[in-house]
Amino acid sequence: MSNSIYHDEYGTISRDDGDVLALTWSAATDHISDDAFRALMSRFAQTAEQEPTRYAVVDARELRHRPDADFDDWYDQHVVPSLDRAGLAKLAYLMRPAEAAEAEPAPEGPATFPTAYFDSMESVRDWLTSG
Repeated sequence: MSNSIYHDEYGTISRDDGDVLALTWSAATDHISDDAFRALMSRFAQTAEQEPTRYAVVDARELRHRPDADFDDWYDQHVVPSLDRAGLAKLAYLMRPAEAAEAEPAPEGPATFPTAYFDSMESVRDWLTSG
């Protein structure tokens, strides 16, 4: 069971009964601004820092927004440090099947935690609970 921490038209931040913090994007992101997109990503990272968590999941199956060109640099400077301070051990992205990468989990950019991409919640759970 998950407990909602924050919700707006673009997404929901929740925590399950275990140690998983999730950001679930909604289909309304087809009209989200870059500023609002970044604001919700920041809120997610700040929530992780305020309520330390070992695992985080970004459910992007309904995400329709495509970030601007400098988003990756912004993410590395503003989101990753909060997730590192939260003590995050693993970050999983749940994607539509055609968008899920088949790369091995690894730290991205300055992150100290590995990030992985999956196309099913079962695969996410399996990875999060593996060693």
